[in-house]
Amino acid sequence: MIARLSRTALLALSGAILLAAPVEAQYQPPAEDPAATITPESYYHRLYFLASDALRGRDTPSQGLEVAAAYLASEHMRMGLLPGAADGSYYQRWPYRRSTTDAANTALVLNGANGQHAIGAGTPLRGASEAAIDGELHFFANLASPPADGEYAGKVLVTWAPGSFSQPWLQRLNAASNLAEMGGALGSIIVVESGFTTEQMADLAQRFAAGSWRQGEGFAPPQVVIRRDLAEAAIPGFAELAASAESGEALSRTLAGTRLTGTAPPLILVDGNPANVVAILPGSDPVLRHEYLVLSAHYDHVGVGTPMEGDSIYNGADDNASGTVSLLEVARAISAMDTAPRRSIMFVHVSGEEKGLLGARWFVDNPPLPVEMMIANLNSDMIGGDAHRDTLVVIGKDYSTLGPLVDEINDAMPGLRLTTSDDLWPDQRFFFRSDQFHFMRKEIPALFFFTGVHECYHRPCDSVQRLDVDKASRIARLMTHATLAIANQDARPEWDPAGLAEVRELTGGGR
Repeated sequence: MIARLSRTALLALSGAILLAAPVEAQYQPPAEDPAATITPESYYHRLYFLASDALRGRDTPSQGLEVAAAYLASEHMRMGLLPGAADGSYYQRWPYRRSTTDAANTALVLNGANGQHAIGAGTPLRGASEAAIDGELHFFANLASPPADGEYAGKVLVTWAPGSFSQPWLQRLNAASNLAEMGGALGSIIVVESGFTTEQMADLAQRFAAGSWRQGEGFAPPQVVIRRDLAEAAIPGFAELAASAESGEALSRTLAGTRLTGTAPPLILVDGNPANVVAILPGSDPVLRHEYLVLSAHYDHVGVGTPMEGDSIYNGADDNASGTVSLLEVARAISAMDTAPRRSIMFVHVSGEEKGLLGARWFVDNPPLPVEMMIANLNSDMIGGDAHRDTLVVIGKDYSTLGPLVDEINDAMPGLRLTTSDDLWPDQRFFFRSDQFHFMRKEIPALFFFTGVHECYHRPCDSVQRLDVDKASRIARLMTHATLAIANQDARPEWDPAGLAEVRELTGGGR
């Protein structure tokens, strides 16, 4: 077993990070294969637990997710890995709330030249403000034009949303809410056709009252939906504004003298605090141990949902118990070596991937150590499918020196019986759709290990029985050798210049 190091020693920064020029070398597998202990049986037993009905699909947040997190932490502790969160534990928790407007304590009034018009009970409301609202109205027609930061500070956006109750129409409401928040507005008012029935308004109010999930401890700015007859009564010239908007005119106009005032306090329905599980295997080189290779996989899934063929538990065996198990197996293999790799290895099991890569975003934006110390990311997601026989799709191979290195390792190990393929679905842009996205946003070179989406994706049939655990265990063995090679080589991985340019364009990132 690798000796434990104190956290102080582990996180002490070296005076300088060693930077070396890339060295061309043929990969030589070690005489005694450290990954030989990774077998279909060892892989299957871990998979069976994580994808069992007892964990009820590992939704974020949920009790099943908490059980999975405790299992991951206990396994890393048993292997001798150090806790990697900033507070000295294995758990990096992040805030994730479901909240709505406290309608019982909401009182909003439209004030202006046409007098005062109270927004009545039963009006659809969402979002919230802990402070009182007093903002001048600003009519906005072009929802495709992002505002500058603070452009609408002190304002309440108003937009005309004709049409029927439909998904595109709801997306228009979402766009208005997003623009209000981006521009620093106090809130937004959506004006719908006068013909919207009482039943339609009640349906929308019920949808809003169910609340929405949001990362962080803040709230989306309040959004209120009113009928056009109220808007015309309260807002001078609204009919002309609506007609101009319908003609395609890109209006952006402050409605001087007309304000929204009152209160719309929050009602927190669930105050979630899910965990990323972080463990560290310290490196052995006195300089390179201050550089970290990050292995990541999300361990959440979508929980319990609509029954299909009598089953309502969406177990997520492939998505992504398969990738989660691969990290555990790599950690077990490497932690049993007599000598640790030169660089340190950080194992990051993120939650909230299914909610929009939220756990990974929180991790890189609130890292337990500087991102400059993270030299590469290998992300594993859905590696148990075998629609393409014995093929691992290594997405991002041509973006950095990581891709050729993994190909070289696989070529040197024919006993794995794997093909490391280029991206089979370039039009799907999978490289920018899993957790590696946020590491790339910080310009950390990354690879995405993947075997493709299948007919059981986000369905109850994504169960242990349909996975090829033999293939998945061989992929975990390849990951072990890739991890060792990256952690031991002199040079840090390097971006291909064109690849980095594309990453910068598509992530809007950079350190």
